[in-house]
Amino acid sequence: MDSLEGKVAVVTGAASGIGLGMTEAFADRGMKVVMADVEEAVLNAEAERLSNANFDVTPCVTDVRWREELDKLLETAVDAYGKVHVLCNNAGVSGGMGSGGVGPGLWNTTDQEWEWVMSVNLQGVLQGVRAFVPHMLEHGETSHVVNTSSILGLTSGDGSVYSISKHAVARLSEGLYHDLQNQSADVGVTLLCPGMIATNIITSARNRPDDIAPDNAEPSAMQQEIVKRLDSHFKEAGMPPREVGDMVAEAILNNQFYLLTHADNMAGVEKRFEDLTHLRNPAPGQGWGIPGVG
Repeated sequence: MDSLEGKVAVVTGAASGIGLGMTEAFADRGMKVVMADVEEAVLNAEAERLSNANFDVTPCVTDVRWREELDKLLETAVDAYGKVHVLCNNAGVSGGMGSGGVGPGLWNTTDQEWEWVMSVNLQGVLQGVRAFVPHMLEHGETSHVVNTSSILGLTSGDGSVYSISKHAVARLSEGLYHDLQNQSADVGVTLLCPGMIATNIITSARNRPDDIAPDNAEPSAMQQEIVKRLDSHFKEAGMPPREVGDMVAEAILNNQFYLLTHADNMAGVEKRFEDLTHLRNPAPGQGWGIPGVG
């Protein structure tokens, strides 16, 4: 894509964190942005803030678990701006106590935990692709899809549902890239694999839907303290989301597929593929760069 100015982007998970960072980066480059999120009050407040700063944004409350919600999001974007050039499948949740090495082993994961994390992190990406890529192919203009995975989607580590979902997003994105290449489609793909970013990902249980209520016991005081500590560490030491947004904008312009936000995270990726190449048992993962986590 030669320029982002005047193009239209749709960003899920846009009310905060990386999604908001991408929205701001796109708007600063002259794009029109449809902001999608499940947190209605926060979404509307951020959209109003950006609109007051003379950016062209449109909020749309969206639960990416459901295909009809993604169809509605596409309809909103087309009604507002005519067509969509960039789709950022960014909405994601960490899960409950089973995320980031905090909770029980994979064998103790509940059906509800699995359903919630997979329905947002993986199914949400798939439904976004299904809803928007045909539209991009139909209008024929240069377009781009950005799928947010994680550094945990490229490295080895514990059996958290979050990590498993992010590995699946990485493979889905590679498959999407090859499918589009095989059709000579003018649609690029970027796989975004963030390291530690100053977001609310650790406390995403606040958005757990009522129809997927937890079926396990309340987290212990120790577990709650660990989550609190992790959340504080992410907020204090994590990369500002706007920096990630700028990286994504440049990746789109450069038609770059793999995008890692932290160069030092590559060591964990290399370690995993060295283990595979030499048929060694997998070494412990580096995770987000926090010892003992991920």
